[in-house]
Amino acid sequence: MQRYTDHKPLLSIVAPAFNEEEVLPFFHDELMRVLARVGDEYEIEVIYVDDGSQDATPAVLTRLALIDSRVHFLRLSRNFGHQAALTAGLEFARGEVIVSMDSDLQHPPAVILDLLEGWKAGNDIVVTIREDDVSLGFLKKMTSRLFYAVMRYCSGMDVRPAAADFRLMSRKALDALLRMPERHRFIRGMVHWLGFATSEVNFLAPPRFKGKSKFTLVRMIRLARDGLLSFSRVPLHAALLFAGAMLLLSFLGTMGAWVAFRPEGSTGWLVLALILGAHLAGGAIWIALLAFSEYLARIHEQVLGRPLYVVRESSADLRKDTAAFPLNPRESRLEVA
Repeated sequence: MQRYTDHKPLLSIVAPAFNEEEVLPFFHDELMRVLARVGDEYEIEVIYVDDGSQDATPAVLTRLALIDSRVHFLRLSRNFGHQAALTAGLEFARGEVIVSMDSDLQHPPAVILDLLEGWKAGNDIVVTIREDDVSLGFLKKMTSRLFYAVMRYCSGMDVRPAAADFRLMSRKALDALLRMPERHRFIRGMVHWLGFATSEVNFLAPPRFKGKSKFTLVRMIRLARDGLLSFSRVPLHAALLFAGAMLLLSFLGTMGAWVAFRPEGSTGWLVLALILGAHLAGGAIWIALLAFSEYLARIHEQVLGRPLYVVRESSADLRKDTAAFPLNPRESRLEVA
């Protein structure tokens, strides 16, 4: 179904940033060149979320916001993680159509044009699928495919292995997403769970322009854990079944060892069998408790009701402070070194 509008819809671009001082000016320059091509069709707002950067990223965002009223930023009080920063930007976005993307140029701004075509065709969600990149290591590719295979099996959802947080959502889809109160967020899975009409756009990530990836192995493991535990109880059930199986094996093994090897007039073999069985049973119970405690800890954090993020300052605060002191006209352009 083709989408028709009788007004210029507001297009919101949401881009988290963490220690991106080197690449952020180039990303913004490229983004605005692309958005200029749709300026006759859409009103524009660009929302950057500084996720507790330790470099000059806040200064770059301040300058961008001062020279262009369409640019806004949120500066979080510390590093809350990519999914929390992305959620902050999405909650701030006012647009009728919203595009989320990373600010390190690994999500090419030109793809936004294809995303908008998917929205105009009647889709409430347009996701991007990253084409296989030869620059990615073999281990990263295989672990990613393994995780999504496990995710599909455990959750029953067909989350694509190459899906990215580079996507378009309609206001209706975003409002539904923001009503989901999870603290441990796996937004790719949450968007898929919504069930709105969805189309796909393939893209090839360019070589990294500057800097290095902030998505470390530890962050990938945490995201995978959040995704798996948020959308499936299979890990808990599997741990309990494993513990039960090991307890049964422990009992049978202990009795079998005693029957097969017990010497006349000695209890040594019985003691050894009981010790081995106890260790086996204890290990099984430990695994089950570990799975149970992980789910319990998530329930505890959810019940506490702490905010997902804390905003330290925003472009709205900046503009209030500088309203009486306009920029020098000679400083009204961002200079890219």
